[in-house]
Amino acid sequence: MKGVFVAVLALVALFCPAVSLADTVYVDYDGNGDYTRIQDGIDAVSDGGTVWVTASFGGPATFRGAGNCDLDFGGKNITLSVLAGQQISIDCEGAARAILLSTGTDSTSHIMGFTFLNGHASDGGGAIRCDGGSPRISDCVFRDNSAPDGGAIMLTQGPARITNCVFYGNSASNRGGSVYAADSDVTVSGCTFSDNDAVRGGGLAMVGSNLTMVSCTLANNEAVFGSSVRFDEGSTATIEQCVLAFGRSGQCLWGGTPETFHCCVFGNDNGDDLPGTPHDNLFLDPLICGLYGADGGNMSLCSNSPCLPSSASNPWGLQIGSRVQGCPDCDSPIEQSSWGTIKALFR
Repeated sequence: MKGVFVAVLALVALFCPAVSLADTVYVDYDGNGDYTRIQDGIDAVSDGGTVWVTASFGGPATFRGAGNCDLDFGGKNITLSVLAGQQISIDCEGAARAILLSTGTDSTSHIMGFTFLNGHASDGGGAIRCDGGSPRISDCVFRDNSAPDGGAIMLTQGPARITNCVFYGNSASNRGGSVYAADSDVTVSGCTFSDNDAVRGGGLAMVGSNLTMVSCTLANNEAVFGSSVRFDEGSTATIEQCVLAFGRSGQCLWGGTPETFHCCVFGNDNGDDLPGTPHDNLFLDPLICGLYGADGGNMSLCSNSPCLPSSASNPWGLQIGSRVQGCPDCDSPIEQSSWGTIKALFR
């Protein structure tokens, strides 16, 4: 009987060989790669491999529809990246989220270089949802995504690192216009949040989570409770070298015991008071170039900004915010969105 079983296994191996996965896969919008749909590339790559997404004729290119939204890594730790120099968008057209990650996705997983547009998910995380994993997300743009919690990104029960990303025009009907984290450790660095909105946490909302935020700009976001960040259920935070300005509706930071230092805080509705243990902060107009321009403005700094390390108003000689100088000397923004920001200009 044992011999028959071994023979059967040999026949299975002969006629049904194991699928060979590649270390590197190319998904080309123009049809010149291994695949034309992103999910097909993810399915074909090995654990630890890389899926490069490109448009061989130069782009820019936008991936839509089946096989390009509701992407699932299948428990593998891979790099999903736009090929250098390309402009690649994933547009889910308000009908789906872009990526769902689950337990087993660790810090070797990396999502890099995409623009995520019009994602929507009724269970949270309009563009990306990660349950129990710990991915890295870098150099991405999140625009016009929506969900009840985490208009752009939802993180639960796992550490995550978000670096050099832009969040513009995302919304949540409840918490976290851009990012919502529950029972997670989240590091956010070099990111820009503009014109995002929620009821709680226009930029980010933390529930039972720890946030480390460094060198970010949060301006012109809106929420009833915490136009920049809302903290709930014992959440803690360290916020360093950030611009927290021109928040609409509610207090800039709400709840929790964050330590906020070497930041520029200005022009927020209901004032610029900070909870927790704030110290060594500037309460001066950050002087942002084109704050109310198209797509939220470029958020770089005027040459006379106190957030530049060379400014005489900056006692620490540190760069504050996510952007460096991008325009000549300027005055305060001439288009103000609320009475609170107007009053702040005359302090």
